[in-house]
Amino acid sequence: MEAELATFEHQQLKAMTAEQKRRILALATDFPTLWAAPTTSARDRKRLLRLLIRDITVTRGPEPKQLCLNLRWQGGATETLELALPPRRADVVRYPQPFITRLRSLAETLDDRAIADRLDAEGLKSSTGKRFTVSMIRWLRYRHRIPAPAAPEGTLSVRQVRERYGVSLWVVHYWIQHGHVEARQCRPGMPYAITITDEIDTKLRTWIATSCHLPAQSPTLVE
Repeated sequence: MEAELATFEHQQLKAMTAEQKRRILALATDFPTLWAAPTTSARDRKRLLRLLIRDITVTRGPEPKQLCLNLRWQGGATETLELALPPRRADVVRYPQPFITRLRSLAETLDDRAIADRLDAEGLKSSTGKRFTVSMIRWLRYRHRIPAPAAPEGTLSVRQVRERYGVSLWVVHYWIQHGHVEARQCRPGMPYAITITDEIDTKLRTWIATSCHLPAQSPTLVE
């Protein structure tokens, strides 16, 4: 069998023309063409890599989400390649600090709807590539502890009224719904700005001191 193999190889090599030898040598100097050729299968590419690379050692890079590939070629040369790993989903959707700082600045004077409209007018998109909505801005303020705009001077929020008179949240909303206090909203769903005069203050304190029954709690309240 060895003799037959030697005879076969001798005949094949002898039958190879000079042009065929030239093309084979040309492939060796134009590796990208051979690699990308549609006739080169995945199995062939693996064989090509084994002919070129002796081994690969993978280590962590100096930066997070980075790997170092230490290649040792068949000829003895070595090379190190840095590979960046894809970021985590949480990192992709996380907003950069400059944006959060900008949001905090806008929230000093604008409500959630106005902030969403401002960002939309500037062509900015959310971290997932969508238009900003009121619910997005509200969540971002909650997530980063960004307060809503302060109530106008001389007015109180629902929370402040509740603390001032020692009543529950639904009592304050009862006062608002029945006109016992003057309350304004920039738009539905936004915080109330409540004005309490000395006359109303006296009326409320008297009402609290003499009332023995309070109305039922409302299911939807806004502080």
